[in-house]
Amino acid sequence: MKTFLLAAVMLIAACGTTDVMPPAVTPDAEDRFLIHPLTGVTLAPPASERFEAAYRHGMAGNEAEAERRIAELRQRHPELLVPTLLLEARLDLREGRFDDALETLQRVRENDPDNLVARVYEAEIAVRQKQTRIAYDLYRRLGDVPTSAERLTELEAAIFNELYAAAQTAPDPEAIRLLREALTFNTGAIEPRILLAQKLVTQRSFDEARTELEPLLNTAADRTEVQEILAEVDAGRGRYQEAIVRYDRLSRRTKDPRHVRRLEEIKSEWSAANMPSHYRAALESTALTRAELAVLLYWTVPSIRFAQNLSTPQIAIDVQDVTGREEIIRAIAIGLYDVDPVTRRVSPYRTISAARLATHLQRVLVLRGAPCARGISSDKVLSACGVADPLAAFPADATLTGRDALRYLQPLATKL
Repeated sequence: MKTFLLAAVMLIAACGTTDVMPPAVTPDAEDRFLIHPLTGVTLAPPASERFEAAYRHGMAGNEAEAERRIAELRQRHPELLVPTLLLEARLDLREGRFDDALETLQRVRENDPDNLVARVYEAEIAVRQKQTRIAYDLYRRLGDVPTSAERLTELEAAIFNELYAAAQTAPDPEAIRLLREALTFNTGAIEPRILLAQKLVTQRSFDEARTELEPLLNTAADRTEVQEILAEVDAGRGRYQEAIVRYDRLSRRTKDPRHVRRLEEIKSEWSAANMPSHYRAALESTALTRAELAVLLYWTVPSIRFAQNLSTPQIAIDVQDVTGREEIIRAIAIGLYDVDPVTRRVSPYRTISAARLATHLQRVLVLRGAPCARGISSDKVLSACGVADPLAAFPADATLTGRDALRYLQPLATKL
């Protein structure tokens, strides 16, 4: 009798064994963005308890048990094919088996094309595969998902950083495109906006540079970079006086040689802008001629332009219709150019080599009585007067541009 009762109790106990539900696990880190496979779906018991048990085993890391229970669910509840596929995809995704997860999600799509959970999982796979832009586009199309706002914020920051980093090494036209796109993700970013304005200035898009800089004028107007850009925009628009004022303030404040140098360049540009058209043409010459050198010399060195008591220059028959005729005659009058005594020609279109420019610089200093040139042999004049020698930078027969020549002519103004 006792044996029978014991067996009966054991049988009852065995039949009454309950399936203990694993503890709930709250997904953390990246997994917190993987919404529950039953999101938007309501199951009735016992299917709901069975599904939750499979889910919890999977989240606890007991994948084998989770798979066993998924198979059991499909056998008992064939209508739960889509939720169980989603749970499988989540397990694969969690373990980094992205190809398997995508294959499973494709099966979900075949049964439920607009399934929200599948779309979230696809977006998360893109995130974990570093396909930031694809992930961002997928998340934007999700609509109102509890985790989407946070994820979109993270993705926007990531895309912004990628675009900004790429822009810093890209050619200017491409950098401008990348920076403009980056600013759509973070309109308040200061450094990319400054870089964009700088790139636009380099491309001589001065109006666009000023427009892009506008948002910073109330918050970062005093920054050195902002003032530099504003000065360059002023200079580019032909507002040289405003640019000079800005660079003068910058040079005083920063003591940066770059600002001092740029200030002097803009002063020269302002001066050039007020010069006659043939001066500007000479300045932009790519193969400087004798006529163009005479023009640059005349308008750069006041003691040449305002020289008095000059002897009557020799007559040259080949300067009658030459642009810069008056400047060439002045060069002849001070003795810089010689007229051929037989042909009566001065050859205004002959190009000026680096060696010839060095000779002309020496002659000007000597002919105009520079104190530093007195008693100095001709080959030592430039050094004695602190004037750079073109031969130190160019081969003797090198052809010079107008701007090359101007750099060597400008110091003469302070020596004469």
